[in-house]
Amino acid sequence: MKYDDLIYDILREIFNIGVGKAADMLSEIIDKKILLDVPSIKIIEPDNKDIEFDEFFYKGIKGTWMVSSICFEEKINGEANLIFPADKTRSIINFCTKQEDEDVGNYLDFTDIDYDIVRELGNIILNSIIGEMGNFLDINLEYTLPNVRLFNRMDFENDIKDRRDLSLLMLSISFILDDTEIEGAIIISLTINSLNEVINIIKRMEVELNE
Repeated sequence: MKYDDLIYDILREIFNIGVGKAADMLSEIIDKKILLDVPSIKIIEPDNKDIEFDEFFYKGIKGTWMVSSICFEEKINGEANLIFPADKTRSIINFCTKQEDEDVGNYLDFTDIDYDIVRELGNIILNSIIGEMGNFLDINLEYTLPNVRLFNRMDFENDIKDRRDLSLLMLSISFILDDTEIEGAIIISLTINSLNEVINIIKRMEVELNE
C-alpha cells in the first residue's frame, strides 16, 4: 500500500516530539546538551521485507550492533528496537560517564554498568517515542523493561526479515552529543492489525483537518 505524504508527516511529527522529550530528559540527567532527531521514516509491510536496509539508514555501518528492545501491548501490539553500532554505543557510554574513548580497550568489552547505561538510554528514548504515539492516538500502552543485546548486523537483519506477519516502521535517528553526530535507527515491529489501527486513526485525523 502506498501511504500519502501527510501520513508520513504526522508520524514524523509524533516521533520527533517523542525524541525531543527524551533528549531533554537525557540532557538533564547528564548535565550536557543532547539533541535527537528523526529525519526519515519508512513503512514496510509484511510482503515487502526484501528491502535493502542500506538503502534506508545503514549505509556504511558494518559490524556489531547494540540493540535495546521493549515490547508494548494493549490496543496496538509490537516491539521497538533502538539500534546503534557497537563502537558508537561505546562513544555514547563514554560521553555519559565522562570518559575519553582512548581510556577504554576493546569497544566490545561492555561491563554490567555499560549495559545498565544502554538499558536506561533505551528505556528513556523508546518509552518517549512509543508513549508519544500512544498519547497522540489516545491509546494506553503497557511496556516491558528494555532488553539489551549485541547483534551481528546480518543476524539482526535476517531476524527482522523473517517476521513475515509483522509490519515495520523504520526510523533513522540522529544522536548529537556536543559537536559529534551519531547515526542510528529505531525499528518498530507492529502486527498488521496494529499498523492498520494506527493508519486508520491518522486518516480520520486527515479527514477532520480537511473538513
